[in-house]
Amino acid sequence: MIIKNLKQSAQPRILKEVLALAREEKGLTQAELAQIVCLKKWHIKEMEESDSFRTFYSMQIKVHAAKKIGSYLELKEDQFLDFVDEIK
Repeated sequence: MIIKNLKQSAQPRILKEVLALAREEKGLTQAELAQIVCLKKWHIKEMEESDSFRTFYSMQIKVHAAKKIGSYLELKEDQFLDFVDEIK
């Protein structure tokens, strides 16, 4: 019997719909939220509309920005971040 070494890692996934809805419930535009949390409007747009990280240097930086946004919008991390377990 061969036992393989399995490595688990949690890949964060930003629940963009949750962030967009929370922003809208506060009555903020993407530009207004960007100014409040010291980001650019295109960062907010990407956060709410894309799974990529074109305007961020890495997914880790995008997640950090999402945490900053979520905190301002009074969300708990588990409301807007989902950690998907992947076996490699």
